[in-house]
Amino acid sequence: MSAQRIDTHIHALPPVYVRALEAAGGDPSGYPTPDWTLEAALHSMDALETSVGILSLSTPGVPIAGTGEAGRKLARDMNHYFGNSTTKCKYNNRFGFFGVLPDWQDVNGTLDELDYLYQEQKLCNGVTVYTTYGDKLLGDKHFTPIWDRLQQYKALVFLHPGVLAVEPQFVASVLPQPIVDYPIATTRAAVDLVMTQTVRRCPDVDIILSHAGGTLPFLAERAIGSLAVPEIATRLGFDMVKARDDFSRFYYDTALSASPAQLHGLLDFADPSHILFGSDFPYAPQFAINAQMARYAAFVATDQRGSDLSPEKLRENALTLLNKHALKKKIQ
Repeated sequence: MSAQRIDTHIHALPPVYVRALEAAGGDPSGYPTPDWTLEAALHSMDALETSVGILSLSTPGVPIAGTGEAGRKLARDMNHYFGNSTTKCKYNNRFGFFGVLPDWQDVNGTLDELDYLYQEQKLCNGVTVYTTYGDKLLGDKHFTPIWDRLQQYKALVFLHPGVLAVEPQFVASVLPQPIVDYPIATTRAAVDLVMTQTVRRCPDVDIILSHAGGTLPFLAERAIGSLAVPEIATRLGFDMVKARDDFSRFYYDTALSASPAQLHGLLDFADPSHILFGSDFPYAPQFAINAQMARYAAFVATDQRGSDLSPEKLRENALTLLNKHALKKKIQ
């Protein structure tokens, strides 16, 4: 049991969400919406020897319902579903969840849902946040009250990439945005959070970046180096030392990120204690997850740095982070 995995990047598509997604015209990222049930998630977890999965709602999420009452209701319905499902005895403590929030452009609705999650329901392991809302990155001043509330609750944030408003929308006119654009969206959001000093203003908020941080391990030094330009550093009121320190605070999951190039890049950039396991089920089909796991296992078994990412280490990392932010019951 000690080596069994804890999956911090495993998605859920409850019926209420699927109906709302269909009513909104489908997933704007161009990616097909997979079939999903809790039982299918359990089957995948068992195949991977995963003991606990922290369910989350992938992009596009609640923002498909807009910034009004419909969005607030969908978020609450989703949190009721997650709360009820993850506490059922039949699942034997196999699931946790990242709470669902309205579109952040509805600041008051988002604050209300955070209060519900942390003061009333008290079941979530953290909250899911997307990389952009409308035309705003997460460090936008419009969202300062939300970050203040997250800091108040010492929340854990699972940061998932969102749809990018770019033209042309799809590479090669066909490839859905998750293939190329989502890693870029994560990178832009992470750099924005550091350069706007949002990370620095929220010392008790921990942030998990999806898919090994996208391209962040490759591009962060470029962002940090920009602060050597006096005009940029002056406008931001920031310096390279602080930026480097704030980048080091991020956590990373390994969802769809098991190649030697990705894992070496991550180890070159991040502390090994900040790396977590993620499967990306069901958006990654089981055969793709199995292929990723085979590559990961080969890396652990044959690479001289493989022991830094052993199943035992990734499980320990997840336990430490999740239990740091536990509201009630801790994960064993």
